[in-house]
Amino acid sequence: MEGGADLKKYMFAELFEKYRLPLFRYLMQMSRNRETAEELLQETFYRAMISLKVKNMVQARAWLFKVARNLYIDQARKSKSENKMMEKLIKDYQPSSKLGNPQQQLESKNRQEELEHILAKLPERMQTIIYLREIQGFSYKELATSMDLTDSQVKTTLHRARQKFQQYDQERRELENEKR
Repeated sequence: MEGGADLKKYMFAELFEKYRLPLFRYLMQMSRNRETAEELLQETFYRAMISLKVKNMVQARAWLFKVARNLYIDQARKSKSENKMMEKLIKDYQPSSKLGNPQQQLESKNRQEELEHILAKLPERMQTIIYLREIQGFSYKELATSMDLTDSQVKTTLHRARQKFQQYDQERRELENEKR
């Protein structure tokens, strides 16, 4: 029996090392708050230790992101100040690099902030599907599993999310051009 327990500990240690950062980045993108992302990450792995069986490790990535997403949704429903937190983080978020051309860094930082702002305008479901597909590289099957959707719903939702994202980006560009 102890061999099985050791195998389970090893498997969860591997899962934690492999998915800790991608899950944290996803939760940061969604919550826009480091403490919230850390708490949700901790709760995600706690639930994995309790519920995830060794035989289900093949689908662990999709399962972990599904749990993280559901925890985020629950947390967001409870948080009355979600919009204030998102606005503050968008305003305060400043990724920096000490390498390269300062002008390029500024332009890159500005574009990243614009894209994050556009992503934040999308409904949660669209934010999640774009993030998981484009940033995390989820397959359509993994998206279907993690978001409780059929394959056709994944394709439709992703298509609509991309369209809406492009629409918001185009509107932002047009406003910017009118100001000039």
